[in-house]
Amino acid sequence: MSTAQQQKKRLRAEALALRDAEDAGERSVADACIRARLVALPVFQAAQTVFCPVSRGSEVDTRTLIEEMLADGKTVCAPRCERGGVMHAQLVTSLDELEPDAFGIPAPVAECPIIAPEALDLVLVPCVACSRQGHRLGYGGGYYDRYLPTAAHATKVILCRESLLVQTLPSEAHDVRADLVITQNERIAIA
Repeated sequence: MSTAQQQKKRLRAEALALRDAEDAGERSVADACIRARLVALPVFQAAQTVFCPVSRGSEVDTRTLIEEMLADGKTVCAPRCERGGVMHAQLVTSLDELEPDAFGIPAPVAECPIIAPEALDLVLVPCVACSRQGHRLGYGGGYYDRYLPTAAHATKVILCRESLLVQTLPSEAHDVRADLVITQNERIAIA
């Protein structure tokens, strides 16, 4: 395990503990502010096809966002991860179409159509923590780092609570940076 991987593992454990310890009411207020900042962005308003992970536990709430996007007529895709490092964007028309994937993560049922990465306008990227430079600390499986280059023309946005925004994170050559970071307090454009 490289030094960067060791640092990420330690930081991941610390960030997850911090996130899980946050007050649920405060998380809810922060998430509503993050959602409001996101939907106000011209790039969001113009996006027709949005890739959005389905939140669980103490993650930034995306379920409300998914329902709002569906009501607004956007095409919404969510990730479905498979063993072997493969992730697909699959069409979601209702949160009732979800089931646990191979890792127990809420995902579209297997029968939902796969949407090509080239068809995505906007990719919302989950994180455990992220940096002001657009690097993210994920869960360690590398699924997004493998998938994001296939959606090269899509705008990549990390949704992160301010408490998990750090100055820097260790990064490796395969790590893909986001174009924007949205917190409840600010929008950070990555140069």
